[in-house]
Amino acid sequence: MSGPEQTYSPLVIVPTAIRKRLSLSGKPLTPSELEILRWASEGKTVWEISQIRASSEATVKFHLRNIYGKLDVTNRVQAMNEAARRGLC
Repeated sequence: MSGPEQTYSPLVIVPTAIRKRLSLSGKPLTPSELEILRWASEGKTVWEISQIRASSEATVKFHLRNIYGKLDVTNRVQAMNEAARRGLC
């Protein structure tokens, strides 16, 4: 006699970047993110924004990634379009 049958559902692995983006989607932008978005919309590079804000390039990139996640986009062009659509800049 065999025991009760067990059913297994397939394991779905979601990359960390996608999980983080999904968890940020729809949340409001912080003042720092709005400032960085404004500078990016004016065509400033990550390095230029870091100089303006007296912060590291890694910090600017961190905020940009959070902006992308909150706006549910994957790059700057999409972020600018979505921000304009929402009236953020």
